[in-house]
Amino acid sequence: MPESLAAPRWGYFAAAALIAVHLALAFNSARLKSPTADEYTYISTGYLYVNTGDFRLDRTHPPLIRLMVGAPLQWLGLKLPPLQQERWDDPVSQQLGYEIGWRLLLDGANDPQQVLMWARLPVMLLSCGLGWLLFCWGRRLYGPVGGLFTLALYCFSPNMLAHARLATLDLGACFFITLALYLLDRRRESLSWRWTLAAGAALGLALSAKATAVLLIPVYVAALIFEQGNSARKNTQQLQTALRDACLIFSSALIILLLTYGFPLKPVYYWDAMQNVFYKSLHSGEGAVDVPGMPHLNYAFYLMGDYSTQGWAYYSLIAFLTKTPAALLIALVIAFADKRRWVGWTDGLLLGTIALLFAASAFNHVNIGLRHILPVYPLMFLYLGRLVLQQRIGQKTSLALLLIWFVASSCFAFPNYVPYFNELAGGSQNGHNILDDSNLDWGQDLGRLRSVAKANPDTPLYIATNWMFDPAAYGFDAQRLSDEQISNPPQGLVAVGKHWALRHRISKRSPAYFDWLEKHQPIDDIGGSIWLFRFE
Repeated sequence: MPESLAAPRWGYFAAAALIAVHLALAFNSARLKSPTADEYTYISTGYLYVNTGDFRLDRTHPPLIRLMVGAPLQWLGLKLPPLQQERWDDPVSQQLGYEIGWRLLLDGANDPQQVLMWARLPVMLLSCGLGWLLFCWGRRLYGPVGGLFTLALYCFSPNMLAHARLATLDLGACFFITLALYLLDRRRESLSWRWTLAAGAALGLALSAKATAVLLIPVYVAALIFEQGNSARKNTQQLQTALRDACLIFSSALIILLLTYGFPLKPVYYWDAMQNVFYKSLHSGEGAVDVPGMPHLNYAFYLMGDYSTQGWAYYSLIAFLTKTPAALLIALVIAFADKRRWVGWTDGLLLGTIALLFAASAFNHVNIGLRHILPVYPLMFLYLGRLVLQQRIGQKTSLALLLIWFVASSCFAFPNYVPYFNELAGGSQNGHNILDDSNLDWGQDLGRLRSVAKANPDTPLYIATNWMFDPAAYGFDAQRLSDEQISNPPQGLVAVGKHWALRHRISKRSPAYFDWLEKHQPIDDIGGSIWLFRFE
């Protein structure tokens, strides 16, 4: 690396400051949010994986991040519900993981907010680590200013902040996938056995984190083939070296994967996880096919007012265009129009992986969240780091204005990052017209209804939600709204989760069709995910 690209001391201090701001935003928003749907199973299984060493329960994804989530919970003295271990042998025991998680957090035996914050802490620390990794990689590519610019994009990204404070797998997968690609890139620079071994170990960690990381295998293979094809010495010795490196990479990855699961026999659970993910992704919505992990047969996914049991090939693209800050989309256009849009092997690694993630998402029938392509964002931030190399005053000014706009939009979104939609999509208040599920209402604001109940102690409160939630665990009283009450709303306050509302707008012929948006005006929009109605 040229000396001119070495980061001065102020660069490291500035990077540390940005990461501290990122952690503060994640931590303080996490304090205001109740459990999201998937956190129940990841917290319960993570705790039990560490406590028992038994990985049979809920084998829908590899265990690495769950082990990290469960580790700090071991010192809380949690009171456990019945574990029903006789049901753990079922490879599709996902629902039981949710059930145990619900009881662990909502039965009143444990402090749900204490459990939640300790479970979320490892993910927040992983997010800080990912920020530092992006700074280091960006610094190597574009110098200290480029590293800081890349880091700033990450630290204030609403989509990264949405998952940086949740005890789920998505942020952790981003960390390990980016780490694997970084070490693969470093290996190309030196071709030493140490970097080769490190790249293989990082691949194993990524594979142990989430099933999405299996897409790294073709990336690694393509990188090795490209390296061999561009070698100046194409002889038998060079081929032997390439084969040796390939064996070293994939054998070290396999060893890490085996160590994560433990010996003996547990690695077969990885096959169960991959079977579940691919079967669910490729077959969801196919007639009467029962797909593990989906709420029921023929679950209808939602996109821009339409419903489909088979999803849309362009779902992830629409989610990306509507949930990515407009300033970033403009920056992408500028980067692709710039003469530096393609400057070397690293660009192929970044853009190729991004393209592969989007291509794979086109075959995924489970259209429930932008989070399925979340690893795109760290790679995109790295690619955009090149914009600091522009020389003209007008270009620098435009870049500064875009960065200010981007940071401002993120700050205005605090603490409601999950339902963030960009300005072009009409903001979070219009999100329900575009996307659903973990893009909008994942149950994250149900706990905030406590303040509504306390502010209106003499007014009955009803809750309409698809997500598991017990008001008593959060210290207030409320009743569930029944489908029969939709046509005849009860007197009092009714909190309507936007996911529940969209689930009840599939068919206008249904007696439980939710038509309140046409007839009544909400008095509040809580966290961008819950409408609050008052009926006298």
